[in-house]
Amino acid sequence: MTLQMQLQSFACSIREPQESVAESADTKRRMDIYRSLFFNNVAGFIKNGFPVLYSLYSEGDWETLVRRFFTEHQCSSPYFIHISKEFVEYLSNEYEPASTDPPFMAELAHYEWLELALSVRDAQQPVDKWLQETLPERFAASPLSELAAYHYPVHQISAEFQPESSDTLYYYLLYRDGQHQVQFQHITALSALAIQLLGSQPYSVDSLIAAIHEQAPQFAIETLHQGLTPLLTQWLSCGAVIPIVPD
Repeated sequence: MTLQMQLQSFACSIREPQESVAESADTKRRMDIYRSLFFNNVAGFIKNGFPVLYSLYSEGDWETLVRRFFTEHQCSSPYFIHISKEFVEYLSNEYEPASTDPPFMAELAHYEWLELALSVRDAQQPVDKWLQETLPERFAASPLSELAAYHYPVHQISAEFQPESSDTLYYYLLYRDGQHQVQFQHITALSALAIQLLGSQPYSVDSLIAAIHEQAPQFAIETLHQGLTPLLTQWLSCGAVIPIVPD
C-alpha cells in the first residue's frame, strides 16, 4: 500500500470507522483518541463560528449536525481557519435538512460566516475613511465590505425569534470599521444596487447615478441624487465605501 493510500485510509477511519475493519484493542484505543481530537477540534471551530445557529439546537441535535459534516464533507482546504467556509458550503450544497433544522439554516450560517470572514480579511489596498464634507471625485466599495441578500431577516434571528417562512428579500451591507469591528446595515434594494455597482468599479456621483438610473429608470435622476448623496457620505464616513485617490 502506497503512502497516499495509507493516508487516505487513515483519514477515512478518522471520519467514519468501518465496522468491517478489525482493529486490535491497542489500535482501537489509539484511533479513538485521534477521532476524538479531530472531531472536537472541528466541532469547536464550528460552535465558535456560528453562535446564533448553535443556540437554536439541543446539544444532541447539534452534535448530530456537526458529525454529519465531519463524516460526509470532503474538505478542499487543510487549514482549520477554513472550516467555517467548508461548513457553509456543506449546508448550502450537500446537506439534506432534518426535521430539527430551521428553514433559514443555510442563510443564517452564511451570514455568520461573512462576519467571521470580514474580521480576518486582508485588504489589498488602503482602506481610509473620507471625513471631508464634499464627496471625492471617485469612490468604490471597500475591499473590507460585502453585499448579501437573504430570504429571512437573519440579523433578527435568535432562540426567541425563528421565522417559519418569508416572502421578502432582505439586503445587507457588511463592512469592517476603523476599530476592526464588523458592522452591518440592513439596506434597501436600491442601496444594494448602488453597492453592487461600486463593488465592480470606481464611480463618480454622476456616473453612479446614471448607472443606477439605467437599471432602475422608474427613479428620476434628481430623486436618486437627493437620496444617494447623504447615503454615500455616510458610507464614506464609516469606511464601507472608500475614496479612490489618483496615482
